[in-house]
Amino acid sequence: MAPELLPVPPTRGGAIERWIRDASVTLAARGHDMHVIARDHGDGVSQRVIDGVSYHFVTLPHFVAEGRLAGLLRGLWYFVVVRRLLRELEPDVVHHHSRPSGLWITRRRGAAARHVISLHSMDYGWGFGHRAWDRGLFGRGLRQAARVLCVSKFIHAHTVERYPAITRMATTLYNGVDGNLFRPSSDGVANGRTVLYVGRVEERKGVAVLVDAFERIISHAAPDARLLIVGPHSYWDAQPSGYYQRLVERCAGNARIEMRGPTYADEELAAVYRSAAVSVVPSVFPEALGLTSLEAQASGAPVVVSDSGGLPETVAPGESGVVVERQNADQLGHAVASLLADEPRRLTMAGAARSWVLRTFSWDVIAAQLETIYRDVLTSPVGSRG
Repeated sequence: MAPELLPVPPTRGGAIERWIRDASVTLAARGHDMHVIARDHGDGVSQRVIDGVSYHFVTLPHFVAEGRLAGLLRGLWYFVVVRRLLRELEPDVVHHHSRPSGLWITRRRGAAARHVISLHSMDYGWGFGHRAWDRGLFGRGLRQAARVLCVSKFIHAHTVERYPAITRMATTLYNGVDGNLFRPSSDGVANGRTVLYVGRVEERKGVAVLVDAFERIISHAAPDARLLIVGPHSYWDAQPSGYYQRLVERCAGNARIEMRGPTYADEELAAVYRSAAVSVVPSVFPEALGLTSLEAQASGAPVVVSDSGGLPETVAPGESGVVVERQNADQLGHAVASLLADEPRRLTMAGAARSWVLRTFSWDVIAAQLETIYRDVLTSPVGSRG
């Protein structure tokens, strides 16, 4: 079950939405009957089967989708409809994502379905905007889950510290990456002199730190290098932030920096990763994990990531990439420049990056772990919390 903000399959971005699609397609191919409930695409379609997965779309009226009350009403409307759909579908397992309040609303007393939830961030999304209320609702929802799946060890530690009552139910289940889609160039040669950033262009993502590093260090150490920034200013806000507008103006003055809008087409995104010599994830806030780091490495690009949150868990340090101190533009710049200056090392690291990611994060690996979790949940006594 997807959150209420973005549609699945993802046509407007969203790491959670891609997780849901990819996990569902993988599990369907392994013989499971997979249904996804998600926000509609605005095309009037209520149901569709895609790649063996049955999708059920919830239409949100304009007054709950947009406007001042949307933040409060959107989730409530959505999850009430979801509760009705679950009654019709009668699933064995309901897998929620980052919405403990939604789990609390949709779980029906006496129903046979077991509920699990994946936490993809430190923020659990839809709520009432009041800490005293939200913490209570979130805690109640989490306590009603048979398992709480955290996308990194970092998120696991944060969750059990905040909600110690769910310690026995919580475990780490990493994000998966599609190694067939995200793959190196067919000639096996890693790629040009492009330093790549993929993701939302927000202050907390550290994009300005990367631009600092490029202008001060990388561009001088590697005169043929270019910086490519690919991503939206936001998934939700129509107007760009002042931060984004200032960054656009700054980058427009440097012919070696390109700010490109987002691409939500899978093959286009995969081609962007294949163009990279080095990919950078410079977040300055605690990232839950860092899907773009996994996708870049699967594509044969070594990564330089900050030490924020779960990002270091995506890297085999010195083997598939480098971890640097967050907000340290000089350290970031020297790490990237060092890789660009040492082609044999970069090529070796590019091959190791793909091997490391597929061994640890491929969807075959993650789907097998999911199957074990679902099986354990279904065979545990009702009300079991361990």
